[in-house]
Amino acid sequence: MPRIGALLSLSREHHTSLVMARDARRTANEQDAAALSIMLARMETHWHTLLAEHFEQEERLIQIAEDTLDPESVARILAEHGELQMLASGPCTLEPAERLRRFGDLLGAHVRYEERTFFPQLQSHPCVAAVAADADAQV
Repeated sequence: MPRIGALLSLSREHHTSLVMARDARRTANEQDAAALSIMLARMETHWHTLLAEHFEQEERLIQIAEDTLDPESVARILAEHGELQMLASGPCTLEPAERLRRFGDLLGAHVRYEERTFFPQLQSHPCVAAVAADADAQV
């Protein structure tokens, strides 16, 4: 299903996150301390430069359309946002390789779930299209 307005830009950003997820998983399997350190820094940068704002935008859309969204889908999205934030930028007790592996696995699954299941729910809400049109008019 083609995306509209705000969902179009969010959907485009998903490609960057899928690449990040793949790279995190690959690096986790290398067991090279220097590569792990570099990838952890890259993961944190990805959080600050893309994911934090991306998640805020999605959560604003959820607030607008929540009355028509599947509650289990909303709960899953919000829980995964919280875990991804913790893995990317919070204190984490996991070893670096396991942290990267979990981040990569979760981020990849999260993006695919949003594209296949959650964004179609959001896109069907009439106010999401209106928000997108308002945002486009302000640019």
